Amino acid sequence: MAQNKLNTLLVDDEPLALEGLRLRLSQIDQVKIIGECSSGEEAIELNNKLKPDLIFLDMEMPGINGLEVVEELRTCSDPIIIFVTAYDKYAVDAFELNADDYLVKPASLGRLKQAIDRAQQRHVPLANDGCQEKLMAALHDVSGISMPELEEWLDSDVPLPSGYPDKLEIKNSDNETVMVPTASIDWIDAAGDYMCIHAAGETHILRITLKKLQQLLNPKLFFRIHKSTIVNAERVSKIIPLRNTECILVLDGDIQLKASRNFKDQVHALRSRQATHA
Repeated sequence: MAQNKLNTLLVDDEPLALEGLRLRLSQIDQVKIIGECSSGEEAIELNNKLKPDLIFLDMEMPGINGLEVVEELRTCSDPIIIFVTAYDKYAVDAFELNADDYLVKPASLGRLKQAIDRAQQRHVPLANDGCQEKLMAALHDVSGISMPELEEWLDSDVPLPSGYPDKLEIKNSDNETVMVPTASIDWIDAAGDYMCIHAAGETHILRITLKKLQQLLNPKLFFRIHKSTIVNAERVSKIIPLRNTECILVLDGDIQLKASRNFKDQVHALRSRQATHA
């Protein structure tokens, strides 16, 4: 996949140096020059206006110098900064300000390419920030995995953690542990702290509160339609409206469950899901 070009601002008070830098950078495909200027004040103004990805910045200029420009820019934006200067004495100060590279004039084409390659590597996550945030939010919404867990996973090499268990551990009447896949659950009704979990033609009894059980189930799939009932949206074949905003949900196998008006928002969300997946 082709890399995006780096929108680049050139800042140097020496016209010949500026022209030479422009000519060399024009030979590098990753660079798109969007602006040039000759002072620190102009650099700050153009940065705010053009929002460049990358700035090639001279050190000694009339008015404020390159270091002062960076101090100002870091308060409001975070472009990639590559200093290009005739002096090497500022290198330590530059890197203390988190400059990304420091080139001594005249910078060769090879050295410029090396600096651009590094800048491109840093720019990739920046370019994807907006998309990444949207994807992370969507993943959180679908999986139920907390944002801190997702951020930790993003920085690791481990498989994506599961936000909701794939199976529930339930002890049967013989005190044996049965693993019931959550995807197989049709509906759940509560009797106090005991849950009747109807799945694949069988009924399993689990001692847990409905609230705690609901926290284990993906809310994009399981909807609470009554104070004592949770239904798997995948099993709902029909919704029959009644008076007073109540309704009957018909499940596969002609099972009928009444939805309370107190849970009309959940029923509305279930309807929307049904319409989307129709």
